Amino acid sequence: MKKLIHEPVPVAAACTLRYPTFIIRKGTPGEVTSVEGTRPTHYTVKFWPSGLDGGTITVPDLSGAHLVEA
Repeated sequence: MKKLIHEPVPVAAACTLRYPTFIIRKGTPGEVTSVEGTRPTHYTVKFWPSGLDGGTITVPDLSGAHLVEA
């Protein structure tokens, strides 16, 4: 069951995430927008790869190992 987060939780990428059409570099700021599952928990995160003034990329199904608190 997916839970939407009422107040997004600030995080950063703990490692570089590589996808066919984009890369989220380690340290890229983001925020958790929803949580799914219990153990393991998966997160949907909105990242700002070009900085806070740039566009966003939303990445589903991330584990806690992909994220650090910001």
